[in-house]
Amino acid sequence: MASWFSEGTVTVNNGNAVVTGIGTKFSNCRSGDMFVGPDNGIYQVINPSSDTSVSISPAYRGASVAGASYGIVPVNGYPKALADAVNLMVQQWGATLAGLGPVSSMAVVPFANGGLGTTSKAAAKAALDLGTASAKNSGLTNGDLIPAGVLSGMFSNVAPDAYQMDRPGEPGQQGAFYKFLNNGSSSGLSYSTLIRIPYNVGYEAQIFIPVSQGTGSLLFRTTPGASGTFGPTYSVYHTGNTTRGSGGALSAASPILRIANVALTERQDLGEQSFEPAGEWGVANEEARGVTVERLGLGEYRVTGSLGLALEGWRTHDPSSPDGGRMLGITDSHQEEDGTVTIRLFKQRWTLTDDGEMVPGRGAPIDVPLNSWIDVRLHMPSAEQGPPEMAAVEE
Repeated sequence: MASWFSEGTVTVNNGNAVVTGIGTKFSNCRSGDMFVGPDNGIYQVINPSSDTSVSISPAYRGASVAGASYGIVPVNGYPKALADAVNLMVQQWGATLAGLGPVSSMAVVPFANGGLGTTSKAAAKAALDLGTASAKNSGLTNGDLIPAGVLSGMFSNVAPDAYQMDRPGEPGQQGAFYKFLNNGSSSGLSYSTLIRIPYNVGYEAQIFIPVSQGTGSLLFRTTPGASGTFGPTYSVYHTGNTTRGSGGALSAASPILRIANVALTERQDLGEQSFEPAGEWGVANEEARGVTVERLGLGEYRVTGSLGLALEGWRTHDPSSPDGGRMLGITDSHQEEDGTVTIRLFKQRWTLTDDGEMVPGRGAPIDVPLNSWIDVRLHMPSAEQGPPEMAAVEE
């Protein structure tokens, strides 16, 4: 049987059905329970409205009193109701609990006991909708996931054939990252970085960056057949080693300056890629930062901030039309000892010789047409070197 409720004290008044409590827990009792008052009289609980207020029947018959002791006795009907509720739960869930076997007494169901509805790892992975990466280990062997930080290590000073990734069923055909030193490799060349891409047994492609040519150079070669010998090495032309002239033709790139009327130009591609304004009459690519162009007069421009024109290869390209490269003028260049370059632009004039040949020549000076520009290839100062190391001082 449940215990009596007797926490706190009560105040009762003769003829009043409401009992007021201090420190009581009337919410623990139910209608129909038995209230034993300070007068030792027996009453029925009618309405336990709160922890400190309850109604009884009949109204209190004893003398009024405050701070008195009392008692509430739960009747036998409540344990029976509880037993009936438990019996109903057993009837509803008993077969299910019995089917769980030892799991019915476990707080957490382990995987081995079918926590995912199966004891198969493959079925459990499918139930969790996991991808193939969930079954991979971290490492550098075939089928592994490459650990964090390893890719950067692939470009460190390591021997060839390190960090290879075999293709299944094709022994000896590995894709890999390399860093070559001058180590007598089979190619006889030295590279800073090489990416090896096998695409069939006996066939291979390589992409590499020569140390001596810097990061702007990217080379490519393939094995032409199953013999495994490599074909010619080809240069990959990209925006880092080429520039597009005013007529659309690609040329080898180094520090490039484009002379044009920046404010009024009709060419939206004047400032493409890394080109930025270099004064009101020119734009320079990233390698030519610090160069400035100013207009001295009609068709005459002065370039400062460089060491002068390129030491080898082409130096200037005449302005050309954007619709196919038709020349729009003829340039002339002059370089001072301090590296200052003067560029002049003239109309193209044709002269008929005595033997009937048309010879191009220079006409009147003109400014750069608004639909074109003059390409100037420069020689720039080398990057500043750090301060020299100080020699040790002998004591």
